[in-house]
Amino acid sequence: MLHTLPRPGSGLQTLPETGSVLLASVAASPATPDPAVFADAVARYRALERLREFRSRVYDCLARRADALFELTDAVLCADHAVTSLVRLCLEPEFTRGHGALYDALSAGRIDDERLFCLLASELPQAVDGPEALAWIAEHDVIDRGLLDRALAGLSPDDAAQVRDACARWSRLRFAVDATAYPRPDAWCSPGREHVHNGACHCKGSSRTAPGREYQFTAAIGHLRTAWAALLDVTRTTPATRTEQTITQVRNVLRRLRAAGHGREATPLFVFDAGYSAAALTDGLLGCPAHVLVRLAAGSVFYAEPVTWQGKDGRPARRGPAVHCLEPADFAADAGQGPRGRKKPLPPNPEPDEELTLPDTPLYGTVRAGAWHRVHPLIHGGRGWFAGRKQLPVLHGTLVHVTVERLPDGRDPHRAMWLWHAGPGPLSLTSSGAPTSPGSTSSTPSSSSRAPSA
Repeated sequence: MLHTLPRPGSGLQTLPETGSVLLASVAASPATPDPAVFADAVARYRALERLREFRSRVYDCLARRADALFELTDAVLCADHAVTSLVRLCLEPEFTRGHGALYDALSAGRIDDERLFCLLASELPQAVDGPEALAWIAEHDVIDRGLLDRALAGLSPDDAAQVRDACARWSRLRFAVDATAYPRPDAWCSPGREHVHNGACHCKGSSRTAPGREYQFTAAIGHLRTAWAALLDVTRTTPATRTEQTITQVRNVLRRLRAAGHGREATPLFVFDAGYSAAALTDGLLGCPAHVLVRLAAGSVFYAEPVTWQGKDGRPARRGPAVHCLEPADFAADAGQGPRGRKKPLPPNPEPDEELTLPDTPLYGTVRAGAWHRVHPLIHGGRGWFAGRKQLPVLHGTLVHVTVERLPDGRDPHRAMWLWHAGPGPLSLTSSGAPTSPGSTSSTPSSSSRAPSA
């Protein structure tokens, strides 16, 4: 039993070097077997039992053509080469059927998506990094839990929960949401084909598209620079409803995480690349227990709160100073995007509310970050997510500007990074969980002690 793994709907899958080691040890010394060998065998048996249970639950998620789909999954996982052709999977030992059954499983098979995604959420490990990363986190996590509990004794439950969420930097689940294109230029009869972005397209200009489909993935990622990732959800998106589908996908992931008991120590963080509407995601996820971090396109504009004082006459201002997501050289009069350029130079950005400097980092050199708190974007009600609304909301968040000295491959960074954060509480650079080097400098506002870490 130790050297085989039951395959639902089929025979037994042989796992090498499991039971043979135990049998060899018993044959060599039947009187006094080595306890370490038995302890290792018991650990292997428990791991195999957990894997067997997971495989059985995956098999239950297959509604039609379950046997063929399950063997196809085994063939993809056990293939020792990149899977570039479906028919080649028929040659894998794990797929015991012919190529006709393979195509029949793909065309007529059915998968219970909700049941499968709930299974992936329930099996998400609490610690998303390996032993080496956990040791690094334990060395740099210097929060005194006893002192924290005594300090929170006099606060209300809501305030105490917000402070605990700010301190739970390493237990926060982090998810990356991004879309990938599946080009299908020759599938003329494939239903639902649209023009999707394709970087390999040789089209002129910026319209690098190809006929195909687009799929959006949500994957759990680690805290450090590792290749660890676990897919939790995937959905097919269309350009017309991509924003609505993204918000629905994030809400579904949060619902499954709560049902599985995850995310109770700290609110999860969802990271988006440029191309997603920061204002739409902030508005669509308003009130949800989730932090949103979106990379902004160059040229985005955000506004601070209007400055008011007692005794001021006239109509109150609607917006405060503008913060442009531009480089210092782009504020000149001739740096516009039009054919004639900008006629007047833009006023400089106000000083950030918070700054953080990390000197001599191994990969990026000196890293500088500045944050503007309680800024809001200018929302247009005539198009997009906010079309048709009579009253537009004011969405507050934090704007972060990050500059690095160099890139890991040695190239000079040609442009800085602008990020937008929104969530249940404000963002603080010093509580973001990033490792700090000796001599790092920061200026933190008084409210940063209660800001959640992202």
